[in-house]
Amino acid sequence: MSKKRSRLNSTLNLKCPRCREGNMFIPVKSVSDLFEMPDNCPVCKTEYFIEVGFYWGAMFVAYALSSATTLGCFVLAFWGFEWSITASCVFFTVVVILISPYVFRLSRSIWASIFIKYDEHALQGSSD
Repeated sequence: MSKKRSRLNSTLNLKCPRCREGNMFIPVKSVSDLFEMPDNCPVCKTEYFIEVGFYWGAMFVAYALSSATTLGCFVLAFWGFEWSITASCVFFTVVVILISPYVFRLSRSIWASIFIKYDEHALQGSSD
């Protein structure tokens, strides 16, 4: 019996929602690779682009993640470190810019894991 990766673990690590093994994104070798995704899972061959505009909903997930991060950074800087409003705004702006590529990828991973269900037999066909 194979070791099953949890849904949360596979989503946070940007793994295929069906087999929870293949990478949803290509490795980053240049800035242009930050937002590139293969059409199919390299392990179980699951199609990532189910229909045209499938990932539009991921924009709402990214908005929620970015808003929560922004609020958290502002609260930490303004009340936690007692910085000025200007310094707090600069802090959360820098943080959001730095994490935006991961938020983009994570929001797509979350969105895909909502609609593409785990299949414990997805790997059996690829290992034979």
